[in-house]
Amino acid sequence: MREALDAATAITTDAYDAARRTAKRARQVLADTMADHDVILTPSAPGAAPHGLGSTGNPMFNRLWTLMGTPCVNVPGLYEGELPLGIQIVGRFGRDRAALEAALFVERAIAREVSG
Repeated sequence: MREALDAATAITTDAYDAARRTAKRARQVLADTMADHDVILTPSAPGAAPHGLGSTGNPMFNRLWTLMGTPCVNVPGLYEGELPLGIQIVGRFGRDRAALEAALFVERAIAREVSG
């Protein structure tokens, strides 16, 4: 965390403003892309959860959705061996309820398949 904060002090005002403009354009492109879709189904992480409690895993796949401000719901139930394999529902901005409903649908479908 300290390294990230130290690196952040080197970001110029112009670079920060340019990044904000890029993020704003990306949010609009995502909204346009999702106009005909309620949610996206995507991996939560690049692989299964790590062994032990030393780490929660690689957050790389969540950074985009955090930047976009979209609701994300991790859906449990899949495994790679004995370790959980996360998938997530990503909803449209401001459509949290639809994302939660879709996540419940997927969770129930996985449970039916596993118990099946």
